[in-house]
Amino acid sequence: LFSCIFFTDIQEFYEVTLLNSQKSCEQKIEEANQVAKKWEKTSLLASCHDNLQKSAEGHW
Repeated sequence: LFSCIFFTDIQEFYEVTLLNSQKSCEQKIEEANQVAKKWEKTSLLASCHDNLQKSAEGHW
């Protein structure tokens, strides 16, 4: 599920930001940093969710 979301996000970021010749390099870098932060949060949440799920399964 998360890999599908990441792929869609990456594709959208590539098309909307990196291929946009009207955006400066600075804008592209800033947007890349914002997307990276979003992915890090999503990745951390997924990891926490997986750990909680495994922990709950161990108790049942």
